[in-house]
Amino acid sequence: MSKYNWDEKHIITFPEEKVALSTKDLHVYYGKNESIKGIDMQFEKNKITALIGPSGSGKSTYLRSLNRMNDTIDIAKVTGQILYRGIDVNRPEINVYEMRKHIGMVFQRPNPFAKSIYRNITFAQNVQELRTRKSLMKL
Repeated sequence: MSKYNWDEKHIITFPEEKVALSTKDLHVYYGKNESIKGIDMQFEKNKITALIGPSGSGKSTYLRSLNRMNDTIDIAKVTGQILYRGIDVNRPEINVYEMRKHIGMVFQRPNPFAKSIYRNITFAQNVQELRTRKSLMKL
């Protein structure tokens, strides 16, 4: 079996109008451990993309970064850009719940929150009700 050259880059780019989502120099850290090291990748509109690689290679970590699921992990830090329709969704002022209406994840195995099944199912509704109550209190 031939040895893979990890320093060699295979880059396919699309015209900007054909790009739905892209990352530029994306790094993910768990504490001092750098899990993702500078990924530049484009996802073409209306196409299915598969990430294939060995266990532990960072596929799920990369996907979790795309819709900011790593925000819930205290020691996780994400740097670089995640651009959806030209907007960097990694900016702190982005409403994560609104953004996730556009960027969803379907994992091979269930990835529930550390809650009961009932609380997992009703999580989004409860968050929306809480936000509605807070906005009404401001009136």
